[in-house]
Amino acid sequence: MDGRVYRVVRSSRMVSPDRVRFALRAQSLKPDSQCPDLELAREVDAEAIRDKIANHHAIPTPESTFEALWEQLRVDLDSHGRP
Repeated sequence: MDGRVYRVVRSSRMVSPDRVRFALRAQSLKPDSQCPDLELAREVDAEAIRDKIANHHAIPTPESTFEALWEQLRVDLDSHGRP
């Protein structure tokens, strides 16, 4: 059986007083594998969030941000796995 196996690591951290960086990293568990490690990240600006709140717009939650990153990461991993 020759499949691709990844560990997905999720992280968030403050990168400045008003910015948070959310990241998902897929790390191959097979060291001799041709599968690349991939990372996707998105930064969220607190001022933009405050503006959305003031204008009664929907704001992204951390969970919805990670879900969007996960969807894109799956697409990227699938495209790297194709010959």
